Amino acid sequence: MELKKLSWMEVKNYLNKNIKRFILPIGTIEPHGTHLPLGTDAIIPEELSLKIAEKTNSIVLPTIYYGVTDSLYGYPGSVRVEPETLENLIYDVMRSMVFSGFKEAVVMNGHGGSKQVSAIEKACQKIWVNCRIPTIVINWWILARENKITEKYFNKKGGHAATDETAMIMAIDKKLVKRELYKDEEIVIWKEGVKTFPLEKSIINYSEDEGSVIFEEKRSVEYFNELSNLISKIINDYFNDISFKC
Repeated sequence: MELKKLSWMEVKNYLNKNIKRFILPIGTIEPHGTHLPLGTDAIIPEELSLKIAEKTNSIVLPTIYYGVTDSLYGYPGSVRVEPETLENLIYDVMRSMVFSGFKEAVVMNGHGGSKQVSAIEKACQKIWVNCRIPTIVINWWILARENKITEKYFNKKGGHAATDETAMIMAIDKKLVKRELYKDEEIVIWKEGVKTFPLEKSIINYSEDEGSVIFEEKRSVEYFNELSNLISKIINDYFNDISFKC
C-alpha cells in the first residue's frame, strides 16, 4: 500500500479495485529535545499512515519531510521552508493523485506550528474547491489529548518532545529514543503572550504540571495502537457519512 514501492500497473490495478483513497503524511525537520530525532514530526505521521492504510483502504504517499519550522529554526540540523512553498507542494502532490484517478484524500500532519497547519488547510481547501476531492486532515496529538488517550496512559496532556511524542517514537522504534541524552533542564514552559526566536529550550511543556518525560515501552505501544484505531475510525466515518460523493 506504499506508493513508492508500487509500479504504475499496480496502482492502476488498485484503482480498478476501487481503492481510490490516499494518505499524505507531512512533518518537518526540527529539534525534539536531546533525546528524539530531528525527524520526529515526519516519522510519526508516516508510521501512523502505514499502520492504518489497510483499515482505511488507502494508499500511502511518500512523506513530505520538510515543513514550516519557526521558533526552533537555527538549532543544528533544523530545516525550514516557507508556508507558501509547503502549501504549493501539498496542492501539487494532491492534484497529481487526482489526475491519476484518486477520489478521496487524507492528510496526516505531524507538526503543530500554526503556519504549517494553515498551509495544509489552505492546500486542502483549494483541492476541494478546484478538484472536488473531499479531504480530512488529522493532527494526531490533538486527537490524543482531546480524547484523553495521553491522559489515560500517562496521566499527562503532552507537549513538544514531551511524553506523547516520546511514546510514539518509542512505539515505532525504541532505538530512536536516546534516553541517555535526556535531561529535565531542556524543558521550557510555554508562555502565552511571549514569542522568541529561537526558543531557548527544545522540549516544550504547556503547563507546569506536565513535568518530566515518561519513558515506558509497553504503555507506548498500547498508546500508539489505540490512537491508530481511533484515527482509522474517524477517517472511515467521515467518508461514509459525507452527504454526497464527487
